[in-house]
Amino acid sequence: MKISSLVDITGGKLLNNPAISFITQSHTNIKKVSDGDLFISSDIDEIKEAIKRGAFAIILDFDTDTKALDQEIAFILVDDISRAITKLLRFQLSNRILTGYCVDLIAYEFLDVLLKNNKDIYFLDEPHLSLEALHDIEDNQILISTNKQFIYDIYPRTTNLVIDHMNFENLIIHSIFETSFLHKGKYFYKLRIPYIYLNHLLYIKETFNIEDIDNQKLKNIRFMQPIFLNKQNQIVEYGKSNRFILTSDCEYISEIEFKFINAIFNYGKSSKFDCLNMDNDEIFQNIKSCKDNCLYFFNQNNEKIVEILKLNEIKEQTLF
Repeated sequence: MKISSLVDITGGKLLNNPAISFITQSHTNIKKVSDGDLFISSDIDEIKEAIKRGAFAIILDFDTDTKALDQEIAFILVDDISRAITKLLRFQLSNRILTGYCVDLIAYEFLDVLLKNNKDIYFLDEPHLSLEALHDIEDNQILISTNKQFIYDIYPRTTNLVIDHMNFENLIIHSIFETSFLHKGKYFYKLRIPYIYLNHLLYIKETFNIEDIDNQKLKNIRFMQPIFLNKQNQIVEYGKSNRFILTSDCEYISEIEFKFINAIFNYGKSSKFDCLNMDNDEIFQNIKSCKDNCLYFFNQNNEKIVEILKLNEIKEQTLF
């Protein structure tokens, strides 16, 4: 691409009169920069490294002394790095025949887990990583994003995926985590999926032509993934206790899930905690003091809870 085209597309300002007039590829990852590339960054140290690696052009969002860096290459000043990348992506995809979907967080999670290794699907949510991911995109591939503004900006022909009600029969809710049902003549037995997400799962299955639902893959779904605890607040295997922790860092999902728990989990007690202003010790004290069966931690994730539990287990072992 010509340097003059880069300036026009991004709406930037050329800060110098470079000797070069074109670039080959565009990068936001310094490790991928090589001779002839464009590098986009707000970090002066990374920019200096890109120049050493042979970059022909730099897009940056701060004014600088280009003479002190390299007068031979192009420096393009933009107001907003993310916006500049978005404009480059829109230009790159403008001549591609693609299918774009804007999806909610639940659909995104199912797609990411069930179709993670599908090379025809690109999961996008922000400009920097998307620029790297889309280098080799071809016609008839699929874009998936939860970021409505971003995906419509880079590919205006995107479709907003709305989850419809799906038909299923012989529904059995074994627990708040497992469901059996009949769908289009096929029986699904004890899938690791809460009933509230069944419509999402089946709609994704039909829309993206997923023949078989791998129950092992469903265990990697982040939503309503329980951490079972014994009486000593130690993590035990799935289903080996009647006490468990759930987490969510999304407000509307936490509301859906906790309402579902209260409706279905009538054989146990549940408590919800907002971890926004809690430190690790406060979180653990709540785990230790609350004797309810279900402890739901909002503004938190499973990885952090596991870390807290393991640290406290080690701490207690050292006391004896």
